[in-house]
Amino acid sequence: MSINICMAKPIENNLTKKPHRRMQMTQQQIIEFSLCADPETGPDYFLRNFFYIQHPTRGRQKFVPFDYQEELLKNYHNFRFSINMLGRQMGKSTLAAGYLLWYAMFVSDSTILVASNKYTGAQEIMQRIRYAYENCPDHIRAGVVDYNKGSITFDNDSRIVSATTTETTGRGMSISLLYCDELAFVRPTIAKEFWTSISPTLSTGGKAIITSTPNNDEDQFADIWKEANKKFDSFGNETPLGRNGFSPFLATWDRHPERDKDWAEREMASVGIDRFRREHNCLVGDTTVKIKLLSGEIKLMSIIELRNYLSS
Repeated sequence: MSINICMAKPIENNLTKKPHRRMQMTQQQIIEFSLCADPETGPDYFLRNFFYIQHPTRGRQKFVPFDYQEELLKNYHNFRFSINMLGRQMGKSTLAAGYLLWYAMFVSDSTILVASNKYTGAQEIMQRIRYAYENCPDHIRAGVVDYNKGSITFDNDSRIVSATTTETTGRGMSISLLYCDELAFVRPTIAKEFWTSISPTLSTGGKAIITSTPNNDEDQFADIWKEANKKFDSFGNETPLGRNGFSPFLATWDRHPERDKDWAEREMASVGIDRFRREHNCLVGDTTVKIKLLSGEIKLMSIIELRNYLSS
């Protein structure tokens, strides 16, 4: 008795684009690719037209940046060193995923390191990058040589590598772009050693983006943030960058168009006023605020000084 066996055809994986694939493109596709590849306006065009996100309640949707996210993107792209303080759930990781994907696909021969305070944080950013890549059309996205949870290598010789922030993360690597997530929540001794170790790898021209919600006054993130906000030279003239070469950006909960005073009151009732101030208003002990006293005098005070003043 003879048996005919029908071998099933292997399922083609359409989640990724094969490396070095030649394809015909329409005139419109050529224009779209060229606009994405523009070194100045490419990131904004790519994110608005080809960057899809997975919203927790609305599912798959095209990314539409809020005003503060447009400003944040400019801080990422226009400056070599960028430090950004944002409240919780402001979409900073989502925007970073889109920008890092654009950078890897349109800046050849780049090594991008994603360093997060926890392993789960690094994997979450990589998952968002993979999701965006898988929903990107073939005429825009680069081909993939290696594709896994911890790293992606493209056929333009660029790669994205993720890691937990430790004392030696990135040491010995030639980094084109460092994205450091939630540095304020890395153990202070580790964060300081990490920054000491990673800084020489950026000295050859690499970019650094640091993004975090504040934690306290004396960690590595706070130190970099303070120096970034000292925008003056030895003669007292205002400078575009901080004394350490970083460009600072701040966005608190009230910049988010979907949040109002009712939301803030509910959140304060849930987490407490002190935690709300830190995690949503980005206020920690030595954060300086401008207040108007009952006498009419305008004065700068740290949060600690203000707290003591109000209780006196």
